[in-house]
Amino acid sequence: MDDILKFCDRRPQRLCLMCGKCCRVVVPSVPYEKLKQMAEENNQEALDFLELFEPYESIEAAMAVDEDIVKNVPNYESMTFFRCRFLDGNLCTRYETRLGVCKRFPDSPWAVSPPGCGFDGWLYMEREKIMKYIRGLKEEQLNYKVQLKIYEDEATKEKLKSLIDSIDKSIAMYHKYGSDRW
Repeated sequence: MDDILKFCDRRPQRLCLMCGKCCRVVVPSVPYEKLKQMAEENNQEALDFLELFEPYESIEAAMAVDEDIVKNVPNYESMTFFRCRFLDGNLCTRYETRLGVCKRFPDSPWAVSPPGCGFDGWLYMEREKIMKYIRGLKEEQLNYKVQLKIYEDEATKEKLKSLIDSIDKSIAMYHKYGSDRW
């Protein structure tokens, strides 16, 4: 699992096609209103994001730039799309001083990447690794639940319950990505 958690350290930056699509039409993982609230609370990630990106006036404006990217985002009708203030053509005008949010993209196997992104295949494989890991945890948890019914010793039952709870917490970290369906 350590390998899975070190996602950003393993990301092969050479896969970036330098097309600028991921900067031209961007959707954050949290709603715009929540992002503004986080920035008001001095959340550095939100402050950085809002320093770099400005919202499009409408979904139609974002679609005019790249309809394929917009339609690649689940539930795009209810999303706020952004564009980078520092993109000139396909190049970043502040590449040498870019912020962490840019250096880390894609920062999750579930990052929404533009169609044709060089990271697509790699992101798919990373998602598969995590889903396999979660399925393994579920099998282990099921085994502990079966053992819980067999053992009568209270100390052993408590240890098994603790293991089951620990696995529940690990699985819950991926709930927003659909871990309940894997």
